Parts: sequence; structure tokens; C-alpha cells
Amino acid sequence: MFMLIEMRILHVSDVHGNMGAAEKIAGKAVEIGADLVVVTGDLTHFGEIEDAEMILEKISESGRQVFFVPGNCDPRALLNWNPSNASVVNLHLRSVEFMGWEFIGLGGAVGKYGTLIEFTEDEVESMLSKATPRKPGFIFISHSPPHGVEVDYTGVKHIGSIAVKKYVENYKPHLMLCGHAHEGRGVIKIGETTVVNSGPAKNGLCSIIDLGGDLEVQLTTLY
Repeated sequence: MFMLIEMRILHVSDVHGNMGAAEKIAGKAVEIGADLVVVTGDLTHFGEIEDAEMILEKISESGRQVFFVPGNCDPRALLNWNPSNASVVNLHLRSVEFMGWEFIGLGGAVGKYGTLIEFTEDEVESMLSKATPRKPGFIFISHSPPHGVEVDYTGVKHIGSIAVKKYVENYKPHLMLCGHAHEGRGVIKIGETTVVNSGPAKNGLCSIIDLGGDLEVQLTTLY
């Protein structure tokens, strides 16, 4: 059994370079009293490091801790980029503790879409083999959703990762936050893991997650 510590997360994904959305994210974090803002990829729309940095700097004006992973539409160099702003943390293939919770991140997506950060399933499986949680009840942050479920469905096909789904099934995170499939907004369960796709922030979508004795998810908007 792990100790449950109360925390409020504002989860957003798929900003796609929308500075207006970034400003709304910062305002929403203050409005709801978030402890943490999590951005699950596609900060830019085929942009540069500088574009991602501007988005993250705007979000960090909330005064909240910000965790992010790159998405498939972000520059590949973002995978290894370390922000100079201490309140912004790149979680790609890192384990970071915040308010007593362990966070593990994975950037990019599986597939061949002609985007900037794409991996094969074998590559994702290899990367995740090095991302072993230190304790139970961790939080998994991934741009790519698990494959074959509602939150990775575009209305036409499933675009999530099989390796990501296996990782969730094997390690049983308490919570998984993802994006990538804009049409897959929703909350599902894989075993005991709650999986949230908040939808694209560029369209004003987000979620509020309260962790503690219970886990509560509210799909809402930035406005």
C-alpha cells in the first residue's frame, strides 16, 4: 500500500503552438488552484525548440510546477532538451518525484505519419524497459495513448501504442495522462489504472485531476 497525498493537476495536451491556449492554461491553473500542470506533448506544430520554450514559459507564468513530454509534432531535439526554468521539467524517460508522487514520462508517438518524433513499437518497448517505477502507485505521462481503447481512437482508427499498453498492464500506474488522438478525449480504466486523454488544448480542452483518498477526473474547458 502506498501513501496517498492530495494534489490537484491541470492536464492539457496538443497545444500545437497556440499561444492563446497557453495563456488560458496559465490562467486556468491559477483559477483552480492547481499544484501541477502536465502537458502531454505537441506543444508546437512542427516548430522549433524556441517555439516550445515560449509555450512552456507562458504556462509557467502561472507560478505552478510544469511537467511535459514532447509529442510527435515537436522537434526531435526536444526529447533531450533541459529547460533553464527550474519550474519546467522535461519528463521524457525520466522519473521525478513531486509532492510524494513518482512521475515517469515518454515522448513521441508510434507510427509513420511524416511527423518529427516517431518510433517503432520495438523502440518504445526498449525505452520503457529502462523506465521501471521505483514504487507502486506512480503516474505515467505519455503523449501516445495505449492502443486499442477509446482514448486512442480517431473516429477512423486506433493510433496508440501497443508497447505503452503493455507497460500500463505490467506496471499498473495509479494514473496515466496522454494525448495525441484529438478525438479520443475521455477517461477509461485499464485494470486499476485510470487513463485520461483530455483532448486538444488548442481547442480549449483540459481536465482537472484530484489525487488523494480518491481519484477524481473532471473533463472541462480552459474558458
